[in-house]
Amino acid sequence: MTIRVFVLVNIFFFSQYVGYCQPKYDYSKPFLATSQLGFRENSPKEIVFYAGDKIKNVPDEIPFYVTYVGYRLPRKQKKVPNQWKIPGNVFRYPINTFLEPYTDEVKKSGQKDALYTGKLVKTETKWGTFWKGDFSEFKQSGNYQIENEYGFTTPFQIDDKIYERLQRGYLEYLYTQRSGVEIPGIRPEENADDARLDIDSTYYLPVAGGWNNAGDWRKWLFLTLPNLDALGQIASFGHPAFKQKAIEEMNWGNQYYHHMINDHGQVYEDVGGGINRAGDYDSSWWNENHPGVTAAGDTDFDNIPMNGIERQVRTNYNPLVQYQYVRHQALASTILKAPQKNNALVLANRAWKYAEATANDHRTLFVAQKLLAAIELYLAGSSSIKKEQIQNIAVELLSRQYKSKSGLSGYFTEKNNADGYRSIAFSTEPAMGLLRLVEADIEGLEGVTNDSRNALTTYINSYLLKDANSNPYHLSPYGVYVNPPYPSNQVFRKANDRHFVRTFIHVFSDRPIPHGVNQVFLQQGYLMARAGKALQKKEWQQAAERILNWSMGYNPYGLCLFTGVGFKHPIPASFMNYKIPSAALNGFIGTPDDQPYIETRNLVEWSTQEAWDIPYTYAIGLISYLD
Repeated sequence: MTIRVFVLVNIFFFSQYVGYCQPKYDYSKPFLATSQLGFRENSPKEIVFYAGDKIKNVPDEIPFYVTYVGYRLPRKQKKVPNQWKIPGNVFRYPINTFLEPYTDEVKKSGQKDALYTGKLVKTETKWGTFWKGDFSEFKQSGNYQIENEYGFTTPFQIDDKIYERLQRGYLEYLYTQRSGVEIPGIRPEENADDARLDIDSTYYLPVAGGWNNAGDWRKWLFLTLPNLDALGQIASFGHPAFKQKAIEEMNWGNQYYHHMINDHGQVYEDVGGGINRAGDYDSSWWNENHPGVTAAGDTDFDNIPMNGIERQVRTNYNPLVQYQYVRHQALASTILKAPQKNNALVLANRAWKYAEATANDHRTLFVAQKLLAAIELYLAGSSSIKKEQIQNIAVELLSRQYKSKSGLSGYFTEKNNADGYRSIAFSTEPAMGLLRLVEADIEGLEGVTNDSRNALTTYINSYLLKDANSNPYHLSPYGVYVNPPYPSNQVFRKANDRHFVRTFIHVFSDRPIPHGVNQVFLQQGYLMARAGKALQKKEWQQAAERILNWSMGYNPYGLCLFTGVGFKHPIPASFMNYKIPSAALNGFIGTPDDQPYIETRNLVEWSTQEAWDIPYTYAIGLISYLD
């Protein structure tokens, strides 16, 4: 069974973690796992079985059965003690519903008593031994469970509207993250006195409001600006009942964002409590293209404005946030109505001009965000951006793609091939920029658009999907490494003759942020779903849904990483655990030998249990672009 093998393999490195298992996650017992949210009728549907302490007694092939929820195939009856034989007893016995063997009739012809019968096949992998099955051809809508002789899945649904549950949960989640107001049943009025500049304690900004990130008191822009994209997708593609709510939520967030830019056009990075930790994008403040490492300084405040006990606005320049602001404000201007529409475009223009006048080091993340910003600004009708600028940025970004004649190919690197492009929060931004150029189909840019289409195809087929074959769940990779850190302490696979790759983030690093990568996989799924729709690649969209299923419980722990749906979850970790309903967790990190690990004790471990905005925003993007 995978977890047991995992423990033995990693005892040297991870003994401090695996020695304390939470009783309700007892992986010594057999269990079946599949998506706990459910499936669309024509979606790929997979199931996995872990045999636990029965692993030596399970045949190489065993049947599984789809049944209605609450229905059970007949099993041999456990002998009932005489004193419990009550005539006419309507209750099932035994009370604990022991899993006795199936009756001979089921073993001979189980199909008669099940809606669908499939086959679980023993699979030997680097992640251990388990049994895999597929029931994609079962398309009947309804509520179901799957069983085999050793156990049951949690209930799940088949319905073409199943993903509307995520839209509803996301809107609920964002509403409860509103800052500066009371959310009845969730939070009192908090942080209504924001804030003053960290470089001038006498200068106040009216930046109460906006969204907290996953319950935090710190209001990051880099993590919350993408909410505008997801809300826009619900407004455009979501259920009609949710569209107006999405617009209202965009308006709420933008009132805060519109105060987080100064008269010169510089966008401020975040609002936090206490003294802001010093740092910019060249310091320890950054790791794996993730700003905000060891943020610290967050404390609650008194809701009394301008009494000297205020929060602080971080004023250092961050090119990522600057270009994100342009991108998402320009996009919002195409969705919102006046006056928000007009204000968003004015501020996007102002932020763009400031960015153009301010130098940065052209790391790949900044180039990708700049391309996305330029395209959205152009499509919004701004006169500040010319086609030639878009072409030049795209050419620079295309030059960062690495092509190899063997192994993995088509991924992105930093300038001069200094390292592979990897990002905890924005794993596919270079490819997303090229996809947006393909979608925009701007007249006069046909050449670079065609180059972008080819680069995107290579990235997905020769990198994401090709490396997905390296693991039993077909997960795409976390990232590529030119010079792997601490190679004697952690495993890296060869990507090709020059580079290396891992499925999960490396845990040994000079900077302290081994981090779950749910959002990495989900953004890759979002890219494949959106690119699959644009380029009519059904196989890309199916790969995206498989990634979504991983987050919904089809994984070696049988845990759903979205707390608002499903039945079994990790313990959410946040400063505000009780104030984040319908949260998405950042999920699995990798062990030193690159196998999945997630914390299952009743404690707070930020590396795998932390709730974040962006896994949810990418999930909304993923489901918005499925056919």
